[in-house]
Amino acid sequence: MNDWLFLLINSMANRSVLIDAAMIGISKGIPYLYMVILAGLYIQGFRKKSFKLRGESVATGVLLVICLLGSYVLGALIYENRPFVDHPETVLIVSHAADASFPSDHAVGSMAIACGILFYRWNLGTWMVYGSILVGISRVFVGNHYPGDILGAFILVWILTAVYNKTIRRGVVRLYRGLDTRLMREYVRRFQTRRDE
Repeated sequence: MNDWLFLLINSMANRSVLIDAAMIGISKGIPYLYMVILAGLYIQGFRKKSFKLRGESVATGVLLVICLLGSYVLGALIYENRPFVDHPETVLIVSHAADASFPSDHAVGSMAIACGILFYRWNLGTWMVYGSILVGISRVFVGNHYPGDILGAFILVWILTAVYNKTIRRGVVRLYRGLDTRLMREYVRRFQTRRDE
């Protein structure tokens, strides 16, 4: 089933220059775009003087690290070849090292940020979840992952997010508060200095 679904999606590659370019862009770009969005929300928290926005953005960053660590552990426990190793005939649009395929770090990273933002920015987070699903499809399309690698990544993130939100998310925000007070004080001081010049 995993092989069949991979070949079904991957066989659509190299049929349209525009679709190929879009899938390559989604595959490579969206995870980095999500990191920029997260950083932007954090900075916006200073501009709007919103501790909630800053604290929840930091909590999302911690969730991202936890999910990537979980992905590393899962990948060490369950090794799977990349699709292009098992299927040398596969059209590979994006070159990649022949390392472990399961789970997809791109899918883990993008979904972790999306789920973290979903906690405090529902509309934006929902769109980012859809974008993350597109990242997963694109990783199969370009030949870097099996569908099972993507599904495994998403399940890992959903489980870790549920546990994180129920247990330590609020604690992370509270722990960050002390540092934030100092950062906010410095931000206000610099803003005042610039305005006085």
